[in-house]
Amino acid sequence: MKTGSVIKTAIAAGLTIGVALATVGCATTDMTSTWTDPSAKGAELSKVAVVCMTKDAGLRRMAEDAAASQLQGAQAVPSYQALGDTDLKDKELVKTKLKEQGFQGVLVMRVARVTEQVDPVAYGSFDAYYGWAGDAMYDPGLLQTNTVVHAVSNLYSLIDNKLIWSGTSQTFDPASAHSFMVDVSKAVAKSVQKDRLVL
Repeated sequence: MKTGSVIKTAIAAGLTIGVALATVGCATTDMTSTWTDPSAKGAELSKVAVVCMTKDAGLRRMAEDAAASQLQGAQAVPSYQALGDTDLKDKELVKTKLKEQGFQGVLVMRVARVTEQVDPVAYGSFDAYYGWAGDAMYDPGLLQTNTVVHAVSNLYSLIDNKLIWSGTSQTFDPASAHSFMVDVSKAVAKSVQKDRLVL
């Protein structure tokens, strides 16, 4: 599915998860790597704050709402509801406020980077492929380019003040910032809940 640098710029500038994207994509999200602290399995955190690290307040709310809705069972709360207008860069104040409200854990999500990937186009015959390749040599717009959004999600225990789960993901051709966050959140929630890190 073709996407262009306009989409890449839109994602990178906004949420860097991007304002709504210009074309409809067939988004797929894969967890490319995960790590779980072996001693934390079965921790069953019951109250978790979800923080999306972005400067855009609207995008932060949308992302945190989407992520919190995916952590089934646990009381997952978007950080904007718990922290109000607290500056997310003020680590000590954020930690103090969350602890005062009884949070046991915090899931921190951020977009690491947005890239473009050129995928090979397969044709069943020499004639078909060679004709396409010849045209593409003079018109780069004919190449099949996918936008890939790379995200990092970390789950911390506020009780022990340590990282207990970390995952990186990549989403291909997200149709919008919301669909991207929902897809990532589903993948993250599935992995976190598999090890019973949340109730």
